[in-house]
Amino acid sequence: MKPKSGISISILPDHHDVLVSQKDQSVLDVALRLKIPLNHTCGGNGTCGTCLVHIVNGIESLEPRTEIESEMAEDRKFPDHERLACQLKPHDHLVVEIKKSN
Repeated sequence: MKPKSGISISILPDHHDVLVSQKDQSVLDVALRLKIPLNHTCGGNGTCGTCLVHIVNGIESLEPRTEIESEMAEDRKFPDHERLACQLKPHDHLVVEIKKSN
């Protein structure tokens, strides 16, 4: 039996180890596909900031923020380890933690 291959990410705090589908364009897509609760009031357009996640592992391999995410990060003063799940492309061994709403 051939082992599964592909990109694997982890989503905390519930320790979901996930094999990413080719259809998953963002970390938000992965969470929605697996029914992992992740707020996204703007529908994944990067305009609300509710899908903010902490990067626990893999920050050095991330692509730069998109223009949309950069504007919000600058406006809201996000540190480098905070990213919008809707704008964040998954990569192998990425570990993110969903921020709990207040």
